[in-house]
Amino acid sequence: MFQKRNVLFLLLFVVSCLQGQTRIKTMFYNTLNYNSDIESQNRTPHLKTVLNYVQPDLFMVCELKNETASNYLFNNAVVTSNPNFEKAEFKISQSPATDLLQMVYFNKNKLTLEFNEVIPTGVRDINHYTFRTNTQNQIRIEVFVTHLKASRGIENRNKREESIELFVRQLDRLPQDAYVVFAGDFNFYTSNEEGFKKLIDTSNYIQIIDPINRLCPDFPNDGKDYFDADYDNTYFWNNSTFADVHSQSTRTSTSNGAGGGMDDRFDFIMLSKNFSTSSELYYLNSSYKTIGNNGNCYNSFVSNSDCSGTYPQNLRDALYNFSDHLPVVLEIENVQSVLNTTSFNTSKLKYTLKNNTLNLGNSVNTINIYNTLGQLVYHKNNKNSQQNVVNLSTLKKGLYILKVDSFKPLKFLYH
Repeated sequence: MFQKRNVLFLLLFVVSCLQGQTRIKTMFYNTLNYNSDIESQNRTPHLKTVLNYVQPDLFMVCELKNETASNYLFNNAVVTSNPNFEKAEFKISQSPATDLLQMVYFNKNKLTLEFNEVIPTGVRDINHYTFRTNTQNQIRIEVFVTHLKASRGIENRNKREESIELFVRQLDRLPQDAYVVFAGDFNFYTSNEEGFKKLIDTSNYIQIIDPINRLCPDFPNDGKDYFDADYDNTYFWNNSTFADVHSQSTRTSTSNGAGGGMDDRFDFIMLSKNFSTSSELYYLNSSYKTIGNNGNCYNSFVSNSDCSGTYPQNLRDALYNFSDHLPVVLEIENVQSVLNTTSFNTSKLKYTLKNNTLNLGNSVNTINIYNTLGQLVYHKNNKNSQQNVVNLSTLKKGLYILKVDSFKPLKFLYH
């Protein structure tokens, strides 16, 4: 009989029941008119710096000029950062903007590309890719990448809305439970725009959500046109409330690309709602990031030394030099039916428990805790830390599985 305590470990190895995880990091980036010319080639080492930092598994881009540019970017930045990457078949434009194109590159160890098509619009293509996860459950992910019409004004808003209407129609062709990723430079100034509201309409056949739910306040119902030239920016993304998610512009000058400083949320990775409800493929909470944005650079340039924080100076320098946009990333977890690890550390994992706190006696690099569905509920990268401590008070009462480095997993009951 177990002694009553806040945390009760069952010293049982659970190799047969623990579900393995495959984490897929997705990244979208506007590459700023990336061409095969000397100017773009000279910027490429900065992209490599960014990719080395982020280490994405699915890399989605826009503003490629042509296939030659795509190949140069792939060979000199993508593959040199991760040799396991492959590229999709390049598709020529079927829309009026023939030299601002989308593309994806992917980690072949985690994803297989099954389908690739172009959806033409009145401005720029929407590219559709169907991926399959390289796991036992082989889940399909429908990935759409686009670049909506830029600039203010009713005509440009209408063009953004028309492109979104075409995207929403594509959702009708998919199974209703399909997993959908929709990424791009959307150029929306506010979530009150007609096109954005259509994108997240709950009546859509497949509901699309902003995974971080950072929407603007609704326009007041007072008869005022808040899209007017002297609009109240309270209802738009270009205000300091959204400083931590702004993705454009990295620069204050306009010598190459847009200027004006960090004041717009133009770049997005949107998800189908089932990523928030599924137990086998789901969005990892708090993984959505605007890379390089330390949250303190409103209306300034991203490499400003005053904008220091989590993202280091050398990364922010590279981001400034490569593009006028910042990349956005998020991570999704794919739960497999079997544990991938087949060999374990034979030494015993040492620990002590006191007041909802787990103290590990071993020197470890990573600490992971899973619920019984195999979902990761706690992760700590402990490589450069001597603090092998886990505060369990944030967990709900129940059964969990502890996995530390190559030690055999242990099941424990928190109550």
